[in-house]
Amino acid sequence: MRSVIIFLLVIVSLSNLNGLAYGQDVEYRDSLFRELEKGSLDTMVFFELCQCININLYNDPDQSMVEAKRVLNIALAASYYSVIPKMLLYQGISYDLNGKYDSAIIMYDSALRMADKYGFTADKGSIYNNYSIVYSILGQLEQSLDYCMKALKIFEESGDSSSMAKVYNNLGSRYSEMGMNDMAIIYYEKAININERFQDYSRLVKNYGNIGTVYSSLDEHEKALEYYTKAYMITKDLDNKVDMSITLSNMAITYRNMKKLDLALSFAEQSYLIAREINDEIGKLVYFITTAEIFKDQEELDKALKNYSIAESIANSIGARQSLLEIYSGLADIYAQMGDFRNAYLYNENYNEERMRLLDNEKNKALDKIKEFEDDKVQSEIDILTKDAEIQELVIRRQKIIRNSVAGTGAFILLIALLLLHRYRYVRKTRDQLEKKNVIIQDEKEKSDNLLLNILPEETAEELKTKGNSKARSFEMVTVLFTDFKGFTSMAELLNPGELVAEIDHCFKAFDNIISNYDIEKIKTIGDAYMCAGGLPVANKTNPVDVVRAAIDIRDFMLKLKENRERKNEPFFEVRIGIHTGPVVAGIVGVKKFQYDIWGDTVNIASRMESSGEVGEVNVSGTTYNLIKKKFECVHRGKIEAKNKGAVDMYFVKSDIS
Repeated sequence: MRSVIIFLLVIVSLSNLNGLAYGQDVEYRDSLFRELEKGSLDTMVFFELCQCININLYNDPDQSMVEAKRVLNIALAASYYSVIPKMLLYQGISYDLNGKYDSAIIMYDSALRMADKYGFTADKGSIYNNYSIVYSILGQLEQSLDYCMKALKIFEESGDSSSMAKVYNNLGSRYSEMGMNDMAIIYYEKAININERFQDYSRLVKNYGNIGTVYSSLDEHEKALEYYTKAYMITKDLDNKVDMSITLSNMAITYRNMKKLDLALSFAEQSYLIAREINDEIGKLVYFITTAEIFKDQEELDKALKNYSIAESIANSIGARQSLLEIYSGLADIYAQMGDFRNAYLYNENYNEERMRLLDNEKNKALDKIKEFEDDKVQSEIDILTKDAEIQELVIRRQKIIRNSVAGTGAFILLIALLLLHRYRYVRKTRDQLEKKNVIIQDEKEKSDNLLLNILPEETAEELKTKGNSKARSFEMVTVLFTDFKGFTSMAELLNPGELVAEIDHCFKAFDNIISNYDIEKIKTIGDAYMCAGGLPVANKTNPVDVVRAAIDIRDFMLKLKENRERKNEPFFEVRIGIHTGPVVAGIVGVKKFQYDIWGDTVNIASRMESSGEVGEVNVSGTTYNLIKKKFECVHRGKIEAKNKGAVDMYFVKSDIS
């Protein structure tokens, strides 16, 4: 109760803070940029700007990405190499915070190459530490720990206490994941001691939150809440929305463990509102897992099932393997309670498979080495015993041959005849089997080729098959289309998970059929969002018109679907569509589960066109409008404010007049 009172007092005391400081930060950063862009290459200006971006990174990763690119361009033009690895690192962290882990690793790779090239050892330590965080999320614990140790070695050799604190915090998290809570607390306290000495409040937030999580897992809930309260005080003061959402989520989990389910649900909902505002996929994932567990405790199994299913979709889309383990366990339990033992069994199998992959192949590798050594010893003993048995058998066989030499001659001839007959039959059977296997192999090859073509463009798939890899390519003019459903949350409340997925699948199949008529490449789906692009992998000049025509068809399909649903008094989706044209980079991400993807500011602006649009409308940028205006009737909306892009000319496309 004491922790709750402290927490409420914190909220009251901090609620009077306003956003003035943040606004001043934006103005201050703009003034620093103006200094650099005027040609003043002052080292202190670069340093101060890097600090500002770093401070704002977790609060607004998208804006920090834009600013890091801006500094990078200035530094490259001026051959000011000392900030280049740091700016690449910041871009990687921005991708990490947005759940784009493959892109984060690519940026960390680039940052590491530059740090190696110019000998920036401290930057290498920071890059290693961030590698460790991403690989932990991806469930690759051994690789995560390896990078963590590399980072710690660099900072210990240089005596950089502040950076050592970052690694101590990271090590604490890894020990916590392995269930070694005593070691986790030791490393978290090391980090806290350093950061309290330096008054580094942004890092103390994470230290307090992490050690609170350990105490919560040890059922010392009051102590956990004390640390969470400390963390929350700092996040409010710093206006750090990412960590604020995490802290509220941790409080929700602790209150749930204390059986205070109404409080738990309230804190979970507060965390989700912030996660949704800043588009934090991990925050959304934790919310749906937490609320599923709360609903399970309240015996509201349908709600629990729905939240687990949404969490499963998010975890799969961002590759959060550790979270999938928790989700599979929860789904198996829910289905068992509902009497659906088939699904309970399937999810339990999924849990076991994922657990084997994450735990046995990562945490227990040392034990595996010991087992391998012991197995080798046992096998050696078996081999010795086998040799002894074989020698004894040969002695007995020789005695029998000597004793039965006369009778054996006839038996030998008969044996030769039987062996020849057996050989003939074996050859014929083998030939038949080979013919059947060749047919099967050909069928499987066709299936494999078709599967590859289903996830990659034909040209990219051929390059991958012939060369074993595919290089990223730049395209000067690509038109990117985003769609997003309005009413997804309300539909999720009205439909069960199976019906919800079926409805999304119905719409996305229709979208697939529509874009296939216009030579447009589907890129991916993200939850209830759909993304495609024209003008790649084979460049063309007709892609702006092609994509807008496809958008009109998608809009008309959704309007007809809405009319049908309304007549039947059934729930329905409504769609927003956004389009922008510009340069992109396209290629394959990762080495497993290949995905063809595109990057560049064009993608970001297309996304802003969708989010700034209206339901039932096709919203295009001024750039796209200038390329299509002779073929479509459009209505100018004026300059509309787009997040992180300023005021942008936007147009609604009404009809095709060509």
